[in-house]
Amino acid sequence: MNSDLRRSAPAATRNRDSILAILRQYLPERGLILEVASGTGEHVVHFAAAMPDLTFQPSDPGPEARSSTDAWVSAMDSRSLADR
Repeated sequence: MNSDLRRSAPAATRNRDSILAILRQYLPERGLILEVASGTGEHVVHFAAAMPDLTFQPSDPGPEARSSTDAWVSAMDSRSLADR
């Protein structure tokens, strides 16, 4: 039985660097960023790793999405992610 709750979406891997490039143009150097509808959680951990001076707060109304995001966050040792 696989206890890894991390979900993965191929589109997240394909588009994360393009999205990151745009975010770097608009986000402040420091601050708290709320990610709405975090989905699998792959984007938020990627962005937090790439922009360590920002604190990211993932969110999602779906319990499966929240479980996946929590699993991604747990697998990534980062201080750039707010407590959920």
